[in-house]
Amino acid sequence: MIAPRNPDEPEPFEVHIHGAVADFFRPGGALSLGWEKELGNFEERPQQAQMASAIAVAVEEGKHLAVEAGTGVGKSFAYLVPAILAALESKSQAVISTHTISLQEQLIKKDIPFLQRHLGRDFKAVLAKGRGNYLCLRRLARAEGFSGDLFPTSQMRELDRVKVWAQETGDGTLQELSPEPPHDVWSAVNVEQGNCMGQRCPEFKRCFLMLARARMRDAALVVVNHHLFFSDLAMKAAGGGLLPEAPVCVLDEAHQIENAASDHLGIRLSQYSFEHWLRRLFVPESGKGLLVVLRKGEAQNMAVAVRTAIDEMFGQIRDATKIAAGTKSRETVREPLAIEVSAPDLIRRLCHQIHEIHNELTDLDVRAELMAAKRRGGELALALDAFLKQSQPDSVYWVELEGARRKQIVLYSAPIEVGPVLEEELFAKVRTVVMTSATLAVNGELSYFKKRIGAGSADESVFGSPFDFARQMKIFLPRKMPEPNSPDFVAAAARAVCHLVDLTKGSAFVLCTSGSFLRDLVERVRPHCDERGYPVLSQGGGMPRHAMLEKFKSNVGSVLFGLDSFWMGVDVRGEALSNVIITRLPFAVPDEPVVAARMERIKDRGGDPFKELSLPEAVLKFRQGVGRLIRSRTDTGIIAILDPRFQKKWYGRYFRRALPECEIEFIGPDDGRSDGDFQ
Repeated sequence: MIAPRNPDEPEPFEVHIHGAVADFFRPGGALSLGWEKELGNFEERPQQAQMASAIAVAVEEGKHLAVEAGTGVGKSFAYLVPAILAALESKSQAVISTHTISLQEQLIKKDIPFLQRHLGRDFKAVLAKGRGNYLCLRRLARAEGFSGDLFPTSQMRELDRVKVWAQETGDGTLQELSPEPPHDVWSAVNVEQGNCMGQRCPEFKRCFLMLARARMRDAALVVVNHHLFFSDLAMKAAGGGLLPEAPVCVLDEAHQIENAASDHLGIRLSQYSFEHWLRRLFVPESGKGLLVVLRKGEAQNMAVAVRTAIDEMFGQIRDATKIAAGTKSRETVREPLAIEVSAPDLIRRLCHQIHEIHNELTDLDVRAELMAAKRRGGELALALDAFLKQSQPDSVYWVELEGARRKQIVLYSAPIEVGPVLEEELFAKVRTVVMTSATLAVNGELSYFKKRIGAGSADESVFGSPFDFARQMKIFLPRKMPEPNSPDFVAAAARAVCHLVDLTKGSAFVLCTSGSFLRDLVERVRPHCDERGYPVLSQGGGMPRHAMLEKFKSNVGSVLFGLDSFWMGVDVRGEALSNVIITRLPFAVPDEPVVAARMERIKDRGGDPFKELSLPEAVLKFRQGVGRLIRSRTDTGIIAILDPRFQKKWYGRYFRRALPECEIEFIGPDDGRSDGDFQ
C-alpha cells in the first residue's frame, strides 16, 4: 500500500532538460537559426553551450552552482533556456534576479522576447516590482475624499495629476508616472504592506497589484532585481513574502550578492523615516493628517510628543558621537550609547492609541489605513530598540551623517557576515540556486566567493571569454610612479592621465577610489582636456550617474572620472570608450564599519584580514574595472594601471593574474626626460 503524500511536503520536482538545452545551443540549432534570421552574423560560442549544460545538470540534480563566465559568453541565454525549460516541464516557476536596471531591461525587452520566438515553447515572463511601486485605487479615492485635511494645496494638485494618470496607466506603477509625484503624495496612494483589504476591497477586481500577481502566477519566468529578491527573502523569513516559492533561482551579477543581502538584513533608520510616518498622522505646522480627519486631538498631542522625543534623541546621538564635532561623517557604535531616550515607549503609546481609534470605527477603509500606520510605527519602535540596545546578533552598528541639502543622522546596523543567514534562508530552502557573473574568481578559484555568501556546498564552473584580448587590448604601465600615499602621487597621476587620454583622443574612463582624490585629479587634468576639446564628466559634480553615462556615450572623446559605481555594471560599446585608467588598486577603506568589523572577526579567529578579505575583494573589483573596456568582439582599447604597487608589491601578482593575456607597454610622458617617468 502506498502511503498518502503529506500535504505539507513540496510537490516532487523531476525534470529532464539536458537534451533540449543541448539541442538549442548546438551548431545549426534553434539559437543559431533564430539569430541568423533576425540579426545575421551568428558566431558560435562554445562557452555559452557549456555553461547552459552545466546549469541544466545542476537543475536536474537539485544542486547549487556558481558560474564565472567571461564577458561575451552570453550568460543570459545560457541560464534563461534551462530555467525556462525546467519551469515548463515541472509546471513551476523560475526567478531571475539582476542587480542593475540595464540588465533587467535587456532581459525583458530583448533576450526573453527572442526566446519566446525561437525556443519552440510557449511561455510567459513578467517583471516583478515591489508592492510600493503600485498605485492603490482604494487609497487614491480615500486620499481624494480627505485631501483638504491631508495635503497642502501644492500636493493636492499633484494628487489630481495622479488621479488623471490612474485612468490612463497600463500597469499602475510609479515608473510609468513622469515626473514622479512628491514622496508624501505617492506614499498616501501606493500599495502598502498591511494596508490591503483583499477581496473585501471595492477595487479588488481592478487592483493593479492583484492583476500583477495574477500575471506572476501565470508566468514561467519572474524577473526581479536584487533589492526586491533579498527584501522578499527577509520578509519570507518573517512569514511574509511576495515572490513565488520557485525551485530554481538565478542570481546574475552575483558579485553584488553579499552587499545586496547585507542591505536588507540590517537596520536603516533616518530622522526623516520617523518624520514621514508622523506627517502621515499629524502635521502641526499645517494642521493636516489622518488624525485631523478623524478629529482625534489626544492622539495628535501624542504625535507631537513623539516628534519632540525623536528630535531630542537624534540630538543626543549627535552629541554622543564624534559627528557632533564635525570631524567625521561616520562613527561606529561599539556598545549601546549612554543616553536616556523615551522615543520607543512614546511610539508604542501612540500605536496603542491608534489601535483604540481603529476599534471605534466601522469604516473598513479608514480602519485599514490606521492598522497600516500602527504596523509601521511598531516596526520603527522595534528597529529603534534593536539599534539602541544592539540586540541583533553578530551585527555591527554605526551612525552616519547624510544628505546634500539637509544633513541628517542615519542609524545603521548590518550583519558582519551574511553567509550563515543566506545558507539558512536561501540555500537550504531553494532547490537550485545558480549564481553567475563575469568576476567571481580570485586566483582562478571561486572558493572565496562561495564562502562569503554561505554557498560552500555549491558546485562551480569557470568559462573564459570568447574575446581575443591579445588582439583587442593592450596594457599600459608607467615606468615610475610615487607610492599612492605620497603627496606627489596626485600630481604624477594627473600627468599620466593627460598623456594617456591623448593616446586615444579622450574616450576614457578614469576610475578612482576616493572622492577627494577624484576632485583634485579633475582640477589638475581639466585644463588639458579643455585645451584639446575632450569633454570632462566628473562624478559628484551634480549630474546623476545615468545622465553622465548617456552623455559620455553620445559625446565621443569625453573623459569620465568615476568612483565605485563606474567600476562595475556599466556597459559602453564601440568608440565611445577605448581607454580605462585605473588610478589606484581598489582596496576598501578599512574604517568602513562593516569592512572593519569583518576584519576584526578574521583577526579574532587568528587569520590575516588583508589576505583573507582586503586582497580578494580588491582583486574582484579590479577585474570589474578592467572589464569595462572590451564589451564586444569589435571593441579595442587600452587599460592603464597607475598604482606602482601593481608592479612592486608581493600581492601585485594576484592583480596581474587577473588580467587576460595581452601586450604590455611601459610609458612615460614625451617631455624630454630621459627616464620617462611621471614623478
